[in-house]
Amino acid sequence: MNFKYPASPTSPRVFFLSSPSMLDSRASLPIKFIVVGASVSGLACGYALRKAGHEVVLLEKTDGKIKTEGAIRSPPNMTRILSGWPDGPAFLKQHATKCSGISLRRGDTLEPMGYMKLYEQIMSELQADFLILQHDDLRRYLTSICLASGVVIKYACQAVEVKLTDGSVNIVVANGNTLHGDIVVGADGHNSLVRGIVAEGDLEATHTVTGASISISTKDIRKHLDFQALWNPNEFTLWMGNGSNIIGTLDPNAETLNIAICAPTNLGIAEGDGYTNKPLANKMPFDLSGYDTRLQKLIQLGHICYPTVQHVFEQDDVVGLDGMAVLVGDAAHSVLIHGSHNSSMAMEDAATLGCLFSRLSNRKQIPMLLHAYHEIRHSRTSSTQDSEYQWLVQTALPPGTLRDGRDATLNATLSKAFEDFDNCGNSEMIQQMWAEYLVMFGYNAAEEVDNWRSMWGSVVDQLV
Repeated sequence: MNFKYPASPTSPRVFFLSSPSMLDSRASLPIKFIVVGASVSGLACGYALRKAGHEVVLLEKTDGKIKTEGAIRSPPNMTRILSGWPDGPAFLKQHATKCSGISLRRGDTLEPMGYMKLYEQIMSELQADFLILQHDDLRRYLTSICLASGVVIKYACQAVEVKLTDGSVNIVVANGNTLHGDIVVGADGHNSLVRGIVAEGDLEATHTVTGASISISTKDIRKHLDFQALWNPNEFTLWMGNGSNIIGTLDPNAETLNIAICAPTNLGIAEGDGYTNKPLANKMPFDLSGYDTRLQKLIQLGHICYPTVQHVFEQDDVVGLDGMAVLVGDAAHSVLIHGSHNSSMAMEDAATLGCLFSRLSNRKQIPMLLHAYHEIRHSRTSSTQDSEYQWLVQTALPPGTLRDGRDATLNATLSKAFEDFDNCGNSEMIQQMWAEYLVMFGYNAAEEVDNWRSMWGSVVDQLV
């Protein structure tokens, strides 16, 4: 989108906490958003825009009745958003599991290699916890607050074409009907229809990542005492293998354990197989022979496997159609599906878009607000995407000097505790690791919008 800022205003950029009035403001000029896709990113975006005072219609190609499997990690930056939404604290208290730490282990021996304890002192400063949620619980919660706020959700309604006509965006659905709106939001995943009209040509993948999400009954797990050596309950555990890694968090109170296997390479799964139920034995492209036999045994207990192929691309424009189309979540960026921040980036996208459009008072402001969305989110999602991919590569290294160096660095975390930066001694590595976590965890989407408004709000207000 070729929006040009006017000359910079004289007021300096300042950082301040978002007041309740800012967070609860509603646009004096309501417009109509049509959101394509009603998974987590679409539902979150739908609620955030409706909360900002706009008319919102969500289009979902499924009937919405299928129970979704899998776990979602909610780092503090995501937990903070959910806690501020209707009944959010009560929902999290009932359905979320608090993560006590991050444990890294060798995949072949289960030997602990590194550990990052999520200290109460640090998490209290962040004012939010690292939580584990079941995907279906989060989807049902977001659906409920969308419907309660007045969002219209059309199920079994697949968008097949997006057109621009006479200043209106038109979405043609599979039954031949056409819906009209002011802005279309692409929340339709990494094979996005809407991205096809925003991006100029096909995006070239820089990497391909193969993954699988596997659901295992906790009743079956309890029958095998030898699984107790795999992890400590409520810890985020990552087993580092040769060419892949395995991730899981055991919640003793949950009905299922969800683990993810991920490899930073293309293992030959066809695109059409992504997100499709397959019998586990029929669809497992990973070589798991190098993992401890107990891990292999655990995986074979899985009753559902969702294989995925994700093409990681350099993020391009997220705004198109002359300011009438915008992308969120996996449609906008390729933060790893099985990483820790895929869902949190989608939630931040939604919160950012909602906050920006909560002050809309004239249509002339729309291009600048959408440009602000691109500017605010681009650096954040790009750096997160790069960090998550490099983390995958580092935790899937083959034997050799690089892996030996990684292990030596991680081992330092086992012998040196960290509670705050004052008692960390000379361990620069631990300081750096925690500094990166705090930057990631401490992000506040509403504050970022406020910071942008402190520079450009007066200019936006003059566009009448």
